Amino acid sequence: MNIIKVEKGLAMYLAQNTGYIEDIPVFGKQISFLSEFLITQGEIKREFNVSFQMFNSKFIISEDQLKFILHHVHSAFSLGSNISKHFGVEFLVYLSNERQITKAIEKVGISISYLLKDFSAGEILFGEPDDLKQAINFLENKFSRFKRSQFKYLEPNEWETFMETYEISIDQITNILRGNNTPIKGKINSLDDLKDFVSLNSIRKAITDAYNTGMVKLFLENFKKNKGIIEK
Repeated sequence: MNIIKVEKGLAMYLAQNTGYIEDIPVFGKQISFLSEFLITQGEIKREFNVSFQMFNSKFIISEDQLKFILHHVHSAFSLGSNISKHFGVEFLVYLSNERQITKAIEKVGISISYLLKDFSAGEILFGEPDDLKQAINFLENKFSRFKRSQFKYLEPNEWETFMETYEISIDQITNILRGNNTPIKGKINSLDDLKDFVSLNSIRKAITDAYNTGMVKLFLENFKKNKGIIEK
């Protein structure tokens, strides 16, 4: 089991979930996969106190990004500044960098439009490490018709689309790299210019850092609004 510790008392399990979507019979009635997912989400929370969420995997560039998201979700609930009552939905809020829950789900969740007959989605569970193991076993039995594999972070040729989605400019990336004492010469107009003399790992980290900056801003805005703090 690929359980990744995020911070004290909080860990995550991450997988790529692929399969064939079809309605299933429950108590003699056919229900959709989306309904089945919501039922399973509730079962896992009640039985194991673990949050389960599925999401569009095209929005995850690195493990550090996920750890930072979960840190902010955990902090939001600890401080009482969470937007949603559910950890999984709060995860989508921070993954999407959208304050409105409906927009967050439309952007990075598994909405009706995302659920095609053949689909691939990210699957994340987070909670106490021991509870996670039980929840994972339960989930694997419940969704045995799907194939789980190691999660695939975005490839370098997908980074520009990620940057466009989150409005991250090449200047931001260049400034972050220079701030980390990465030697960069001349004018940088694209990621391809950077790839000529900067390692892919360094570029990935810089993009993650730029994304995280936007998430910190969202977290602070949510905290101020929920606590009724008025800036002068």
